[in-house]
Amino acid sequence: MSTTTPSIESVFVDTPGLRIHALAARTDRPGTPVVLLHGFPQTSHCFRHQLPVLAAEGHPAYAMDTRGYGRTEKPGTRVSRAMLAADVVAFCQALGLADVLLVGHDWGGLIAFKAAIDRPDLFTRLALLDSNTTVITPDITHPYWFKVEPLPEAFLAAHARDMVEVRLGGRDGTILGGRPGNPWAVKTGTRPLPAHLTEADLAHYADSFDEASQQAAIQYYRYAMPIHRIVADPAAPSGERYVPLSEREIASMWLHPDGFEQHPFASEAHDIGPEDRQKVYDRPALFVFGNQQVARFPELAELPKPSGHPFVDQYVRYFPDLRAVQADCGHYVPEEVPDLVNAELLALLDR
Repeated sequence: MSTTTPSIESVFVDTPGLRIHALAARTDRPGTPVVLLHGFPQTSHCFRHQLPVLAAEGHPAYAMDTRGYGRTEKPGTRVSRAMLAADVVAFCQALGLADVLLVGHDWGGLIAFKAAIDRPDLFTRLALLDSNTTVITPDITHPYWFKVEPLPEAFLAAHARDMVEVRLGGRDGTILGGRPGNPWAVKTGTRPLPAHLTEADLAHYADSFDEASQQAAIQYYRYAMPIHRIVADPAAPSGERYVPLSEREIASMWLHPDGFEQHPFASEAHDIGPEDRQKVYDRPALFVFGNQQVARFPELAELPKPSGHPFVDQYVRYFPDLRAVQADCGHYVPEEVPDLVNAELLALLDR
């Protein structure tokens, strides 16, 4: 095998209704193809450390810009989880890919899960990098905030670039303000640029998160993440029923006079894909999570042991063949611990 590091190139793939951009490496290789999906507010650039390693081991590797992000088309249409997953299927079909390892970080993991649970014949291995499947909790607040129009619109109009620079790059967070306009905890004072980013990396993400991508972010959270209460009901076929929360009800949570966390629903776990709760992905699956997730949900450290915690047990529910790995890092796993991620993906390809 050549010792030359495979180069990364941009490719554009025309699918019905959407032109998709991807970063790709060694697309002529004969091994199992790998497709990687980024999260919010990033692009395919976040997988720059994985593409050449996968390709060097003989695997054609593609990191997509998902609909509305990066250099993929940004049609501005209302999205759903099913639509976003269908984009990935169409991308693979257009390239003639089969037996695909699908990898997702953050929002990319939500999309990857939906694609894989519906098409295990196409996506025969799945890796989620600090991402969930369908269960969310109010411990992570911004999915609820995004539904409270016009708060996200006003915040992003004023602070889109600031938000990227604060959350990814260590800028003083006081510029973002507090609740209810800003859902993220504010870290005061300027911190060093994280070691896993260069100034050029940070500028790429800030430049890429343009007005169209900001609108895509709102679309993703507002319409592709429908939040449902999970209500025990012995009379229901699965022993539970799912009650959708309207945007007005979620606004009442976020704007609760005593604070979001004091609303009665804020103590519950919720589901964004109840249509999938009775499905199982019985192919090899990998879940890599960082320290901040364990701080929120200590039971994650015991996976794949069931815990009784609804957020943690979503992985046990869906993945009978699960490898769970705690990484010594924060949220941006592909960039913070690339060697670990690369080793785990290569091991998954051998399962």
